[in-house]
Amino acid sequence: MATWGAVRATQDIDFLADSDPSPLKELRLRDRLKKYIEQQGGRAEWLVGGHDDPIPLLLRIGFSPNQGTVAADILWAHKRWQRDALQRAIAVDVAGDQVPVLHPEDLILMKLEAGGPQDLLDVQELLSVSPPQLDVTRLKESAKRLRLGKVLGECLRAARK
Repeated sequence: MATWGAVRATQDIDFLADSDPSPLKELRLRDRLKKYIEQQGGRAEWLVGGHDDPIPLLLRIGFSPNQGTVAADILWAHKRWQRDALQRAIAVDVAGDQVPVLHPEDLILMKLEAGGPQDLLDVQELLSVSPPQLDVTRLKESAKRLRLGKVLGECLRAARK
């Protein structure tokens, strides 16, 4: 969100990941990842969504360095368009390092699919700040293809776009 000009009060970082094998299907991998994070002094909690949950699996991690708690949520790509979004990520400079960040259109689609109240407010904020990389026409086409066109239309009206 912050990369694209939308400031939020939360201090966590969200990641979209893809791996083979995937913890979506490999329960032992979940256990190994949790154990590894805990061995590094962190906390790890797997959150498993229901059958039709747009986020079927999330790993919530936290570390407490000297400066305070650092928290992250890691979601695993489970649809082709999400894997494609990882390929479209844009590298941004963060303290001298190049970090891949979801294209604003893909971030909006992820949030539309999640569909929670804060997610939809985030979409409205992103549409309001309108990063230069955002192509609203292409976003509308993608949202329609993913059956998210109606909710995008509502967010566009709320953002007055």
